[in-house]
Amino acid sequence: MQHDGQLVLPINDSTGTVTDAIGDHTIWFAGQEPRDERGMSLGTPQPRDVGDGLTVDFMLSFKPASGTYPGLYEKVRHYAHILRDAARHVDSAATATPGAAFQIVEDELPLVYRDTNTTRAGLTTLNNLFRSHTVGIVGLGGTGSYILDQVAKTWVDRIILIDGDEFENHNAFRAPGAAALATLQAQRNKAEYFAEEYSRMHTGIKAYPEPLTMDNLHLLEGATFVFLAAADASERPSIMAWLRDHRIPFIDVGMGISQGDAGLTGLVKLTMHLPDSTIKLPTKAAVAPGEDDYSTNIQVADLNALNALLAVIQWKRWLGFYATHTSATEVVYKLFLNEMRNGDAE
Repeated sequence: MQHDGQLVLPINDSTGTVTDAIGDHTIWFAGQEPRDERGMSLGTPQPRDVGDGLTVDFMLSFKPASGTYPGLYEKVRHYAHILRDAARHVDSAATATPGAAFQIVEDELPLVYRDTNTTRAGLTTLNNLFRSHTVGIVGLGGTGSYILDQVAKTWVDRIILIDGDEFENHNAFRAPGAAALATLQAQRNKAEYFAEEYSRMHTGIKAYPEPLTMDNLHLLEGATFVFLAAADASERPSIMAWLRDHRIPFIDVGMGISQGDAGLTGLVKLTMHLPDSTIKLPTKAAVAPGEDDYSTNIQVADLNALNALLAVIQWKRWLGFYATHTSATEVVYKLFLNEMRNGDAE
């Protein structure tokens, strides 16, 4: 029995100009394995969900002699004729154009411009996992700013930024992007500065230029997930207890780096706290850097970024965006050993 199939080609539509989102000579096919008149396969199995209930099953690759197709029309027409000619050896009435349809990434996303990367990669269904979520980021220093950099590229509805400190010169060297000198001289608040930067891409970002304390926890109202990246928050243990009591899942990030004769060494760590977690919470605040003879505040951009990316990946695993073989509530990267450990925090 023969079945219909579909050629599927993601496109970009920018200001009325339609371009090929794949960007090469290939195209996707949804349906049973397409074969030529000799019964030889025409495609390579590459199943993926492209959203709205449509799954593509194969990738077709027929490069023209010139190396590229002149345009979208020529590309689609060529592949349609390849499939049509093969199908007519089985059914002379087979047609290449029984119908066509568009799947459009909705314009009402919390983004300033269209997310054409999603259509290109066929990730509409997975990216919908972020909808209706509000993410709070407490602390916009090195790690927190990199967390924002990643969260702002998702479809979360709202992002809450909380930080009472100024964006200073040293911050610029362990944060994403390249801050202008005039920005540093203006002594902008971190939360407000990063909100303005990322509002060029993502809507729904709200900045609160104040430290999070037990007196203003209402700032996290509506948050469905929180990243705690303010390591020296004096009321951190109480804030963590409040989040757990209010059944708001959160990730606590941190790093401890020291300098020795052989170079820098230390740990990068994150801990996932879910509503029913039995992980012991700290009972006292960490000593602020510089307040004793043994504390350090060594941070470098790559480790800040690693800490942030591990936290964001953990969050996405929890949402179901990434497949998870074994759940873990704690990830520790040991710099000296170049070793990563996944397990359950106690």
